[in-house]
Amino acid sequence: MDFERLFITKESEFFRFSEEGNDMGYLLLFDTFSKTSDKFGTLFLEDNFEPNENHIVVQYAYRSDLTDMDREFILSFVEGLLSFKPSIDYVVDFFYVEQDLEFDHPTNRGFVELVEKINRLFNRNIMINDFQSFNNILQQ
Repeated sequence: MDFERLFITKESEFFRFSEEGNDMGYLLLFDTFSKTSDKFGTLFLEDNFEPNENHIVVQYAYRSDLTDMDREFILSFVEGLLSFKPSIDYVVDFFYVEQDLEFDHPTNRGFVELVEKINRLFNRNIMINDFQSFNNILQQ
């Protein structure tokens, strides 16, 4: 499976995964800049959960059947991105999405459209005000 990082901001990072030119899924990492709630720990872990210093929301929207191999690839990919962080909590939330995230690349209107679609799909409020920053590593 191939991947592209479409953008990275102060609080978020977004990837598109594809095979043979077909979108397979979309990965969003969103930094909350806050500790994980106790509810998170009791849902996913044990009763004596102690939150780490930061909670990163990780969501993967898949386009077609998610095979065990694809799931393991995504989990390994995320672990590779986050393993250096010494005190974080995260769980990868997998969910199905019917439509591709198509947008008019590389126009400013296309970038606006992309961010709007991602915000709707992942229920976020990502803001990118300077679309020229898509020429930089960090978008603002």
